[in-house]
Amino acid sequence: GALHRPKSERLALRAGYPAGGKFAVIHLAGFQHKVTIDDLLVVNKLKPVSQWSVGSTHTIKNEDILLMANQDKTLVGLPGVKGGEVDVMVEEITRDKTLIVFKKRRRKNSRRRNGFRRQVTFLRVLDVRMPGEEKLAIERSNSGVNAMKEDVRVAA
Repeated sequence: GALHRPKSERLALRAGYPAGGKFAVIHLAGFQHKVTIDDLLVVNKLKPVSQWSVGSTHTIKNEDILLMANQDKTLVGLPGVKGGEVDVMVEEITRDKTLIVFKKRRRKNSRRRNGFRRQVTFLRVLDVRMPGEEKLAIERSNSGVNAMKEDVRVAA
């Protein structure tokens, strides 16, 4: 018979599907994140703010990329994937939703309720490049724009 897989497992197999099946596991600010192209990461505030300012782009590479994969191959880093790159852009630096911290000691009429909002940085993943891949997408888009401009000139 057919192999039945739970929905969570089927979603895990499709991970990275919008990006052509390409994804990476990166180590950033003490945590590991599985990312694909156009993902939005919410991480603890990255410091120094002068370096991680809103609108700045950064390339994560070498030791901080733990695993990379596409539909054809999987690269596991020991400890990092050499030559692999992930481009991210800082979209926003803000405070997270309020988290209620409630403590109670039973039978003592003792209660304490506090709110906590952590500072977070929103990062947008721009590109995931396997080792040996260049920034072809940007070059292709630029050449396509230039070709369109030339077509318009010829038509005019």
